Amino acid sequence: AKSSAMTLILLSSSLTMVLGVASANRGDRKATLKYLGWTMFFGISFVLIHMTEWYTLIVHEKVTPWANPWGPPLFGATFFGITGLHMLHVTIGVCYLAIVALGFKREKFAAIDVEVSGLYWHFVDLVWMFVFPMLYLMSVNLKG
Repeated sequence: AKSSAMTLILLSSSLTMVLGVASANRGDRKATLKYLGWTMFFGISFVLIHMTEWYTLIVHEKVTPWANPWGPPLFGATFFGITGLHMLHVTIGVCYLAIVALGFKREKFAAIDVEVSGLYWHFVDLVWMFVFPMLYLMSVNLKG
C-alpha cells in the first residue's frame, strides 16, 4: 500500500512540475512558485513515506542490507541500495527545485532554468517507474 501511495505521489509531482514549467514559460511567477512548491511537497512526502517503510523493515521485520529473515541477504542489500539511491536523488531534486524556485522568485533564473530542473525531476520519476515494478510487483512472496 505504501509503495502504491509513493507512486501516486511521484506521478502527482510530475503533473505539478509540468504545470510549473508551463507557468514559467507563460511568465507567471506566482503560479510557477506555487507548482514548484507542490512538487517539492510531493518529493518530501515521498521520502518521508519511504523512510517509514525502511524503519518498518529494519526495526520490525529485521531486514537489513546484511540480513533477510525471509531468504537470501542479497534482497536487503539490493532493496536498500536501489531505493536508497533513488531517495537520495529525490532529495537532491527537492533541494535543486528549492534553489531554482528561489532564483526564479528573485528573477535571477529564467523559464529555461525551471524547465531544466523539470527534466531532472521527470527523470527521477521515470526511474521510480522501473524501480517500483522491479522491487515491489515482481518480487516473490518472501514471507511465504
